[in-house]
Amino acid sequence: MKKLAIFVEGQTEQLFVDKLISEIAGKNSIVIEKRKITGRNRSIYQWMRLYASNTEQGHGFFVLIFDCSGYSTVKSDIRDNYGSLVSNGYSAIIGIRDVFPEVKYADIGKLRSGLNYGLKTNPICVLFALGVMEIETWFICEHTHFARVNSALTTAYIKANLGFDPSVDDIQLRPNPSVDLDAIYKLVGMRYKKDYHRIHRILDQLDYLLLYLDIRQRLPDLNILIESIDTFLAPLSI
Repeated sequence: MKKLAIFVEGQTEQLFVDKLISEIAGKNSIVIEKRKITGRNRSIYQWMRLYASNTEQGHGFFVLIFDCSGYSTVKSDIRDNYGSLVSNGYSAIIGIRDVFPEVKYADIGKLRSGLNYGLKTNPICVLFALGVMEIETWFICEHTHFARVNSALTTAYIKANLGFDPSVDDIQLRPNPSVDLDAIYKLVGMRYKKDYHRIHRILDQLDYLLLYLDIRQRLPDLNILIESIDTFLAPLSI
């Protein structure tokens, strides 16, 4: 069985990655388990198991998604769990976190260097995918979902009221995409909040085929994530 570990900033990222992998995997035999890290000290790592898709035997792929409960602990949680993951047969590790609010757009290069500094590269080289400036950028760029939420939310209507076009503008340059996403929904009397049910409402409306085939070309870090998932899901060696 091939094993992949993904460490994410929070619930939004965890739910999105779960959905994305499920869509990409299709009919592949895969188990996805979600955990939330609840305590950290030198002697023990505490976590809470949230969900496992299917724990029956015979699956070819296993994905473990950790909610690190904050952007600042993604790297340290990877570092602290690296040895255990290697000894338990994991072949790939990915970290996902936002840029905002810790880092300005101009300093993203320094953030990338800092995330990689001091991490082991053998036998696993950790990959990082950044939400620039937040993962909500990825949701906004999948602009077709707005009209599925409410038919009034065309790109023309959004641009006329908010001054940007999600279908063509570089949303990575927006300083606070979660505020933008909330502003779009407020145009039709709705809200975007980081609670479980509202996040699920958005994730259920996203076109994952469009993200996979097209939107990733506008978002280098989403492309990194998708390429990593594709590599992981490549046929097992016989």
